[in-house]
Amino acid sequence: YQPAVCNSNPTPCNDPPDKLFTVHGLWPSNKNGPDPEKCKTTALNSQKIGNMTAQLEMIW
Repeated sequence: YQPAVCNSNPTPCNDPPDKLFTVHGLWPSNKNGPDPEKCKTTALNSQKIGNMTAQLEMIW
């Protein structure tokens, strides 16, 4: 879960997420301060998410 979801929801977040949980997309965000704007359109480096690939294939 994104931290903001757990912080603003009266129901506790489950880890791992419920089986019906799906990933809709990924957006840049900051824990503190405003979210990034006008980001460069740099191609995704799949090595940076390599350790999450199996999970993303299951829930995305």
